[in-house]
Formats: sequence, C-alpha cells, structure tokens
Amino acid sequence: MSIEEKRRYERRPFVRTIKYYLTAPHMEELKKIEFDAISVDISEGGLGMITDYPFVPGDMLFFKDEIKVNDFVAKSSTVRWAREIEENRCRVGLEFVR
Repeated sequence: MSIEEKRRYERRPFVRTIKYYLTAPHMEELKKIEFDAISVDISEGGLGMITDYPFVPGDMLFFKDEIKVNDFVAKSSTVRWAREIEENRCRVGLEFVR
C-alpha cells in the first residue's frame, strides 16, 4: 500500500515561509525558540515542510501565525515523520493538533 493510499486527506501544493517555534520546558522560564521553514504541501490533516531543524517523530511545534485550511485553524502540530534530504536539511510531515 502506498503512502497516498494511507492518507485520510488529499494534499495539495502549498509553498510559503512558515514561522514556527519550539518551547524549552526544561528551562526555568518557558522560552520560545523560533525558526523558519518552507512548506511544500498541505491538507486538512497536516503540512509538509522543509527545515534546518532536526525533528524526530513525536516532536511538537507551534506556528507563529495560524494556518487556515478550509474551516480549521491550526496553531500547533506533531511531527509524524522526518527524514534528512541533505546535510542539515530535513523534510517533515506534520499532523495538525485538533
């Protein structure tokens, strides 16, 4: 079964700069560490993007600006998969947190 057959939502091209942040909960003060990425595609369930941050499945990230898909507004997501596409660049698949 291919990945496309496993998807619940159809993906469509969506190329733009995405500003996101991670939190560092182990610090005394909650700090936001901000990054930029380039989105690749989007669906009602998630977003594909390319970033310099070395994500692993299960990581959580928050969007600086909300991402709107139809009637849903995404503020955060969970990394479902990640793979290195070149040195210090990663392609990740995100699932929106509902």
